Amino acid sequence: MDPHHKSSALSPNELHQAVASEAKEFEKAYRWIEEHFPPAFLEEIEPSTRVLIARNLLSFKLQDQFSQIHLKDRAIILCNDAPDADLNILKKYTNYAIRYYRSFISNEPLEKNQAKLRISLLIFREPTKDVEEKLDPAKKAEVQNLVKSRNPNLSEGEIESLLHHLTPRFLRSMTQERLAMALDMFFRAQTRDLCQYEIKRNEDWKSKKAPSLQLVMAWRNVPTARFLSRLAQTAASHGLAIRKIVAAYVEPYSTQSVLILSLGLHGLKGNAAWEETDIDDFLEEIVLLKYFETNDVVTEIFVKPGLLRGNEAHLVRNFASFTHQVLVHGDPNLYSYDHVMEGLCRHPELTVLLCRMFEKKFHPQNRDLTAFEELRKQAVDSIEKLDTGQAVNDMRRKNILKQALIFTTHCLKTNVYRHNKSAFAFRLDPTYLEQVPYDRTNKFPEIPYGIFFIRGMHYLGFSIRFKDLARGGVRTVTPERMEQYATERNNIFSEAYNLALTQQKKNKDIPEGGSKTAILLEPYEVFTEEEQMYAREMELEETDPHVLEEKLKIYRRRHKLEYLYASQRSYIENLMALINCDDDGKLRTKDILDDWKRPEYIYLGPDENMFNDMLMWIVNYSVECKYKPGRAFMSSSPKSGLNHKEIGVTSFGVNVFLHEALVHIGINPEKDPFTIKISGGPDGDVAGNELHILATRYPNTAKLLALTDVSGTINDPKGLDWHEIDRLFIEGLPINRYPP
Repeated sequence: MDPHHKSSALSPNELHQAVASEAKEFEKAYRWIEEHFPPAFLEEIEPSTRVLIARNLLSFKLQDQFSQIHLKDRAIILCNDAPDADLNILKKYTNYAIRYYRSFISNEPLEKNQAKLRISLLIFREPTKDVEEKLDPAKKAEVQNLVKSRNPNLSEGEIESLLHHLTPRFLRSMTQERLAMALDMFFRAQTRDLCQYEIKRNEDWKSKKAPSLQLVMAWRNVPTARFLSRLAQTAASHGLAIRKIVAAYVEPYSTQSVLILSLGLHGLKGNAAWEETDIDDFLEEIVLLKYFETNDVVTEIFVKPGLLRGNEAHLVRNFASFTHQVLVHGDPNLYSYDHVMEGLCRHPELTVLLCRMFEKKFHPQNRDLTAFEELRKQAVDSIEKLDTGQAVNDMRRKNILKQALIFTTHCLKTNVYRHNKSAFAFRLDPTYLEQVPYDRTNKFPEIPYGIFFIRGMHYLGFSIRFKDLARGGVRTVTPERMEQYATERNNIFSEAYNLALTQQKKNKDIPEGGSKTAILLEPYEVFTEEEQMYAREMELEETDPHVLEEKLKIYRRRHKLEYLYASQRSYIENLMALINCDDDGKLRTKDILDDWKRPEYIYLGPDENMFNDMLMWIVNYSVECKYKPGRAFMSSSPKSGLNHKEIGVTSFGVNVFLHEALVHIGINPEKDPFTIKISGGPDGDVAGNELHILATRYPNTAKLLALTDVSGTINDPKGLDWHEIDRLFIEGLPINRYPP
């Protein structure tokens, strides 16, 4: 503002003229909106909201032609229509749970030589019960009949519960055909983790002035934070624009939440969607959105410049994860995960070459082993010639690229080219360990029979066995903090390897060899955004702070368990895709090329963080898939086997060893005092049963000085109370429940 400018109050006459002028401009803007937007806009946007829009239209230029109207439960955006308009809008609302999104475009621009006006409506929360819009009785009866006709076994109560979550706005915005598709997807999603979807081409999109492609999907437990913006970003990367989104959350924030989503898609250049992109490739990437983060350096280096497609970029992330697991044992600093990723990104042309090589070996439609061999030779030669004049960095990057190449040559089968999956799974020839750039015999003295590597949403894992016929436990490692996760990530392969090898030595006199599955989960804090959004919604509803905190505790407890179960289900499902075969060894899963070409019958057992509900699910899933081992796929199932924890079979063996070791050094454990420290809690399988044995067999001679488990650590130089320790074991409680 000019410091020499003097302002004065408007006179009554000037004020009257200003108000009259403003009123005239406002009326003009309001009439323009009603005249130039489609009838659907007038049905969707009530007059009071149109007034707000008209007011903001007056200052549209002053707001850089991007005006945001924020209300308590919604937002309205005014902007110029453009191919990336949806993406730009949704980017600004990444931390909102968008229940409904719809855009309307004027039939003429506001001014000549300008773009048409786009008005987008975003709804974050549905109305409270006292102001809730009621569903028209005729429409309600229509929907009830539709649901009943397609799902005759549903009770009236189940149908009523569903309708409670499907708002009139959602039902009104869908044609009966699309609604029928959405409901079918919903009922499928209730019992499946994978995305359930159907697409429909609108061949007459020009005459109807509608989006050319309709995608209807339902998905369990989809993160609300950033999901729609990532969806728009993925669509844009495939040359598609989102014209309409209609969403409904059934049982939001519960562990059984289902997102029902209907999207209207069209080509960014104005052509039909299928004329501007490969629809199958787009769908293959969309169904991974829930599971994998894509806003990373791989997208920046490979996808945005067009070196790789989004689906191909996932292979780079798999290269990085596996290569880190191999090289970290040579030097954890030189080959940290970040350094491995840098090595793959520093020379993108070589990494792209490796991706092309992988495709020629495993793509069901593009397999060409002659081309694969030519690319392999080219890659070997190019990596060897890599020279930037920085010897240490060149050596590091060469080793990284070589291991990614060896990963491809030693991979025997993979689900990478399946259309719908929750994780990437690979069966590897373990002789890749012969080609590590360090002394393998110090770290991994024996070569296993088989190795599976699986990477999913916030987890990675290995299944390692030392004989064709082998059995071993499935343990899930759940670090509490990212710092702990970083340490565990460096050791997860060696943990699985060493436990499997130990089991192999223990089993030397029986037919079954040793194996172990180890799954590492990222800390639950990766879901912090979701919890914060839930808390914010309760605050907006003016929930009592004490009630809010209690609800958050329940939410956290339930979702932690569901995170564990979902990760374990995903691991088993994707492992099953690589092993479920006919008697001749032919895999039953489509789109997987198998260079192993023989049956693999895997046998699992329970271990850390494997609970009865999941044991039952694994057994039932094996039977459902008609996997030949059937219920024997997982031992210790409550209804089809001996429960290891109840019997304490492993702990009896541990105690025999302990007893004999003490006798060997001159201590009679039944008469002489001895002290013990244990890693593992009273609620665990091995540690819990061993504590019970100690408490019952040596209550007067054994002194428990210290114990640590995932819940905490305890120490008492005088010895912990055996009565309390045994009580915790019987009640299945961790050590943090020990009385102070």
